[in-house]
Amino acid sequence: MSRSLFFYLIILITLTVISCAITRIDYLPVSVPQEGGYQFRQITSEDQIIWGPRVINNAGKLQWFTGSMFDISPDGDRVVYVGVTSPDQTIGNVYVRSTTAGRSSIQRTFGISATGPGFSPDGNSICFSGTFPGQEKSNICLINTNEGSAIQHLTESQPGVASAPVFSSDGQRIFYTRGMASTTYVGTTPVTTWTYSIWSMDKNTSIATQYVEGSSPEYIPGDKLLFTKANTSTSQGEIWMLDLKSGQETLILRDNLRGFSTPKISADSKRILCVGSVKGTTPAESNLDIFMVNIDGTGFRQITFHPGNDNSPCWAPDGKSIYFLSQRGNEKGSYHVWSIDIIN
Repeated sequence: MSRSLFFYLIILITLTVISCAITRIDYLPVSVPQEGGYQFRQITSEDQIIWGPRVINNAGKLQWFTGSMFDISPDGDRVVYVGVTSPDQTIGNVYVRSTTAGRSSIQRTFGISATGPGFSPDGNSICFSGTFPGQEKSNICLINTNEGSAIQHLTESQPGVASAPVFSSDGQRIFYTRGMASTTYVGTTPVTTWTYSIWSMDKNTSIATQYVEGSSPEYIPGDKLLFTKANTSTSQGEIWMLDLKSGQETLILRDNLRGFSTPKISADSKRILCVGSVKGTTPAESNLDIFMVNIDGTGFRQITFHPGNDNSPCWAPDGKSIYFLSQRGNEKGSYHVWSIDIIN
């Protein structure tokens, strides 16, 4: 997806800070003292330019795209991410890379701007949100993980912007966020407002189903969904769970002072990773970190504390380690895939 389109996909999850001092962020440390119990491993190499979610810090008010920007294969041997070969490129491509051996990445898309890639349960397919050059509408797309260049467009006939796709555990449905824009006028000035809802597409029947207002869905075996929903009073993002059979919604995580997004469920369906905003000493130091909470809302704790942005978390298949995108470990604050073993 082109960089300009990220602005249309940003979910407005805000954190307000009073001060407006300017502070230079030191991205270079691999870790900070609060992370002393973790051993950080960098998965991608410095010669790769990797796209992370767009994060806007406007005087301490954080706004970010809530979809995940990479994924781990079901066997844990590969990562899929969005990247470019030069800083001036505006079209992000899907790349697949080993988590353990070799330094080369395999480019899987060409000529279509991509974001939010995710593996199918068998690891043979990758879903992503794709936009052709010159278009503003993104569709949910499918490609083969290992070979070929054919791209299947699943939501081409639908209006709106489709993003953040994830598979159901049987691989037959893809859940995603659909954004719809509406424009009103304040005098002669147009004001565009975006609304987001969770949808699914059945790969076999092409039947699309709408579920609930929100973004960044995550499928839980047993036909449930985790998702992000903005609180209308605080404007903060919250983590909710939806029972697809009964329609019941359950609040998992809420905080009036910070927002949360991008929930990812562990293999045993007991723990959730998510992204959360953190208030800095100055507005410039406000950032995103990784948090963990049990599925019943207990056991909440912060995992990362680096002054750079940490986001797009996901679990290793064995549940013993996590992967995420981070700006740590380099002078410019470039994104790379990192992993740590989880301390229970």
